[in-house]
Amino acid sequence: MRARVMLVITGLNLGGAESQLVLLARGLKRIGWDVLVVSMIEPKFFVQDFANMGIDVITLKMTPSKPDVRAIWKLARLVKSWRPDILHSHMVHANIFVRIARVFFPKLPVVSTAHSINELEGSHGRLLAYRFTRRLSHYTSSVSASSYEHYVSQGMIDPKKGGFVPNGVDLARFEFNADKRAALRDTLGVGDRFVWLAIGRLVPAKDFSNLIRAVAHLRDRGLTNMRVLLAGDGPEKDDLKRQCAEAKLESQISFLGPRHDVPDLMSAADGVVLSSAWEGMPMVILEAMAASRVVVATNVGGVKELFPSDDVGVLAPAKDPAALADRMAHTMQLCAAEAAAAGQSGRIFVERNFDINKIARDWDTIYRRLAHSRLARESAPRATMPATSAEKVRD
Repeated sequence: MRARVMLVITGLNLGGAESQLVLLARGLKRIGWDVLVVSMIEPKFFVQDFANMGIDVITLKMTPSKPDVRAIWKLARLVKSWRPDILHSHMVHANIFVRIARVFFPKLPVVSTAHSINELEGSHGRLLAYRFTRRLSHYTSSVSASSYEHYVSQGMIDPKKGGFVPNGVDLARFEFNADKRAALRDTLGVGDRFVWLAIGRLVPAKDFSNLIRAVAHLRDRGLTNMRVLLAGDGPEKDDLKRQCAEAKLESQISFLGPRHDVPDLMSAADGVVLSSAWEGMPMVILEAMAASRVVVATNVGGVKELFPSDDVGVLAPAKDPAALADRMAHTMQLCAAEAAAAGQSGRIFVERNFDINKIARDWDTIYRRLAHSRLARESAPRATMPATSAEKVRD
């Protein structure tokens, strides 16, 4: 019988943590795991992506911001019927929820992953709950070294039972495609203008207001031969559009809404910009580097870890639109050879460190260790753990 991992997440919106869950599920299934995804609230996206992989998505039908003890019982029954070898939760609400529910399955190894350094900000109760329940997780991780160190310093991760496991990227999916670049640029009507791509949920963390003000700075300097494509949706959409209108930037900034052709957009763009106020390890930067695009990003969370040198992109301080505009202007003035070299450096960097197949194997090693510890304590183990890649080669 194949080993099983149940992946529990707060919800399935269009976000970095959610897209990472899709990649991780695919990678784990590829190396021998059966996967089941559980969403605490009704999923809005990615259900078809999982279905295409033969992975079911089950919802606990919880209401956001409304604790429901019945959901704990639902999860316990699901664990009893599906019998996973590992339960891996993602994002702060799911992490706390699964730890509390563990009273119904005390022998099952539980893994918790935080996807942002600021997941616990703004709620003292949530912070206390995370700290109080940390001992109920067998392994707690974060997606960047900086956020991991932050959680350890705040007493929310026990370094003896945790670590830093980065996000991964599908290198093949995001490889630069010249034909798709030409076709999409024609469709978008951008001509020979420098195209910036910004991707993310329209929420305060992404600070797209910072980007709008930076574009206004560029316009005031006479740098108008550019277009910013903003892909995403969220509660700040109307306010951000109002800001654009007030700044008279409608000809410079286009709101694309939620998109499912991000790899094509990456190829169509000349550069990718991230204007966030806080982050964990942003997927958009990994994807941009995989697409050999130059990157300008605010220096927040784990972003700096993705810039091993100035060769791959440029960092700007957060909440400083003038500085962000300076970095964008510098990037726009690179010659074609310099831009290509920066893009290639980024591609090599992610190939070496963030290939999703490597990240899946890293999780496989952690899961195996936890599950084997459990099996060693039981006289009748149910499942045989999948072979590692090295063992499969030897076979």
